[in-house]
Amino acid sequence: MKKLVFILLALVATTGSSFGQNLIAVQNGNGPAFYQQVDDAIVNAQNGDTIYIPGGSWYVTQPIDKRLHLVGVGHNPNETGATFSTTLNNVTLVDGSSSGSITGIFLELGFAVNSATVNSYMVKRCRISSSLSFSNTNSNFMFIENIIEGQINSGNGSATEYSFLNNIICSTFWANTGIPIFINSIFKNNVFFQDPYCQYSLFENNVFIIGGFSTAINSTAKNNLFVYDILYLEGSGSNNVGSNNIPGQEQSTIFINQEGTLFNYAHDYHLQTSCPGKNAGTDGTDIGIYGGIYPWKEGSIPFNPHFETIQISPKTDANGNLNVNIKVEAQER
Repeated sequence: MKKLVFILLALVATTGSSFGQNLIAVQNGNGPAFYQQVDDAIVNAQNGDTIYIPGGSWYVTQPIDKRLHLVGVGHNPNETGATFSTTLNNVTLVDGSSSGSITGIFLELGFAVNSATVNSYMVKRCRISSSLSFSNTNSNFMFIENIIEGQINSGNGSATEYSFLNNIICSTFWANTGIPIFINSIFKNNVFFQDPYCQYSLFENNVFIIGGFSTAINSTAKNNLFVYDILYLEGSGSNNVGSNNIPGQEQSTIFINQEGTLFNYAHDYHLQTSCPGKNAGTDGTDIGIYGGIYPWKEGSIPFNPHFETIQISPKTDANGNLNVNIKVEAQER
């Protein structure tokens, strides 16, 4: 209860457009602290702190060099009318940032890991544009319910033991040496708009709009839905195997409302009732982002209390009181 009260106070203090000054709230064991710039919050935060970043666009130059948890108000403009979306130009991880996380933020220029020692990091309900880059020694990253655009790059080798769960992936996959970007990784309940470039990996319950698994090597495909024919057949040189996949589906027959190969907030990625991917996942749920153990949350709202409306009088009354009317919705997950 104490933590919930702090979060609400921090969010009220950081609504920015209503109070004239955006403030970033840092929560730690010594009590809250407030800063006017994200860079200052990162520099002054302690290992394990949570940084609550309000709506608005923020320019960040400071790399993250400690275990921090960055939380925004969300990236979907349809759900953040009261606060605006939280937008950072980018996030860069360096030594010391392992076991941190980032949630509910639009990363306009990308997400980069510039250290070989960073492991066990989680990115959830974010939109990542431009690029997503790693070192070839990073491992145990989790990407859950994100929109990933631009280019995915692992530098001069393959990142290992990554998990991509319930993401919309519009990215191209690229590696300097021409070897697969990910090895020993898991891809479940994603929507792919490009063929993945992986080795020794598992693909379950995904929708492939483009490609037929042709750039995967020594990997397994189970219960996926393909627009094109599947190209993983044994003897093709890829050494991939698969079972219970659904090939050759017209793109217009898959989702409620979707077209093209780019993400759009106006699209509806629920499966049509007649789509053979309904309840066809390995766990009996839908293939795609609304199935699995992390079904896509409508609006991509993060876990912190969500401001639905904020109404503040432009001036105080005769007694010096300011009339404030705020509607906040608690989040179950």
